[in-house]
Amino acid sequence: MKQDRRQQIIAAAMELFAKKGFRGTTTRDLATQADVNEAIIFRYFKTKEELYSAIIEHKVGERDLHREELERLAAMDDDEEFLQAVFRAFLEKHETDTTFMRLLLFSALEGHQLSDMFVSSMAARHPIANYIERRIGEGAFRQLDPQLAARALMGMFAGFIMWQEIFGLKNKQPRDREEVVRSFVSIFLSGVRR
Repeated sequence: MKQDRRQQIIAAAMELFAKKGFRGTTTRDLATQADVNEAIIFRYFKTKEELYSAIIEHKVGERDLHREELERLAAMDDDEEFLQAVFRAFLEKHETDTTFMRLLLFSALEGHQLSDMFVSSMAARHPIANYIERRIGEGAFRQLDPQLAARALMGMFAGFIMWQEIFGLKNKQPRDREEVVRSFVSIFLSGVRR
């Protein structure tokens, strides 16, 4: 019950932070959205920052659930299969949770230090950068900065999501997920392979 209530508050916070931003969301708003008393929120989270931190931990934890599968695919040295699997999962996750990208954008636009938490957690354990670094060492990819290459690839997918969700192209110009995944991975690999 206690864990359910905590998750209920986290879900409400994600939705509100994605709509109104971190600064635009009050604890009263959170209590109303979560259908709890405001005091209950403070029982679980002393501050909004602590709540935001819990959201980031929750999201990073979700990503870790797929780590074994990614490590198995990475060991096969099949660049297309590995990168397509990563981004297929990325897009599928986004389709089931469109609030997280908005939440991150609000946080960054507000200049909130907590957006740095997410960036730091991603950079420290970035499976794509690790894969690229290994493939460079094996001579399969050109000499380049693995972090920048991973960021460029992530940027294609993040940009696609922003165009689809924030600018409304998912209704005006819907795209097949598999086509997007194959196209972006192909473009990327054309630029990094020897």
